[in-house]
Amino acid sequence: MSIDHPFTGYALNAVDAKGRVSVPAPFRELIATRCLVYAAGDASVKDNVLQIGTNEEMDRLLAYDAIAQRQISHDLRESVSDLPAAERRKMVAELGSGDLGATDRVTFDPAGRMVIPPMLREFAGIGEHALFWGTVDYFEIWDPIAAREAFADNLRKRKIVDYLLRERGIAA
Repeated sequence: MSIDHPFTGYALNAVDAKGRVSVPAPFRELIATRCLVYAAGDASVKDNVLQIGTNEEMDRLLAYDAIAQRQISHDLRESVSDLPAAERRKMVAELGSGDLGATDRVTFDPAGRMVIPPMLREFAGIGEHALFWGTVDYFEIWDPIAAREAFADNLRKRKIVDYLLRERGIAA
């Protein structure tokens, strides 16, 4: 499967005390489009569901829509397709327990509001604001100050984060 609808762009949104935050409208629209194009007629595919987990460094969250989940699962199975069946099942289970296996299912309402689970917020250090960053196949959710530090060697990304922080009146 080749997906021609990538996650691009960024947004900085407030997170309330209960962990509620809005998924940026362009990301919600893209999720709906991806579900319509790549899963038309499949009632099991929901366009208001994300699987969210941490990355290996635990410095940000990764958010996968249903289409990204399908693509990753397909790619994972394809990567071990030449192995004998028993070994293939073991490798799929081992590899799949990472990015997709260690995620929480999160739904968002029509306005895009979702609750980031407390454990994930704590692990990724997300406080009062969440920076959403498109990464083609999925999107990341960062604490904006942590993102700024992580982007220290990338002038374009850092300047974008600095602008978003200034726009919100947040000291970097």
